[in-house]
Amino acid sequence: MTDNVKLLKECDAGVKMGINGIAQVKDKASGENFVNLLDDYEKQHEKLYEIINRKLSECDEHKKDPNAWGEASAWASTNIKMMFNSEDEKIADLMIDGCNMGIKSVSKYMNKYNEASKEVMDIANDVVVLEQHFMNELRQYL
Repeated sequence: MTDNVKLLKECDAGVKMGINGIAQVKDKASGENFVNLLDDYEKQHEKLYEIINRKLSECDEHKKDPNAWGEASAWASTNIKMMFNSEDEKIADLMIDGCNMGIKSVSKYMNKYNEASKEVMDIANDVVVLEQHFMNELRQYL
């Protein structure tokens, strides 16, 4: 398996976790602007997810599902934390943690799979930039 495919699969899993994370908290958000922000970034994640999957299809590869244990753990952690405090501030805090994990993870894989093409590296960088922008916009809700 080439570095292109390996990096794309990691990006795919990360973006999918982002989509799932936003979906988990979106219905608990209360402020109209905050809900709109979550909707906007959910759509941006979905667009990037489509790009990644199109590129994986071109490579004749199947997507990588996020680690089942990690996904279940994230879901449980989010729901437990939200049970006690579902204010927009707490949601923003959880989303920032997710963005940070995504940035670290994709950056690590960009370094690990450094033989990937410029096109694939650009896609991975788009994931990092999306997470950075989302995190910056979420800061106003802390």
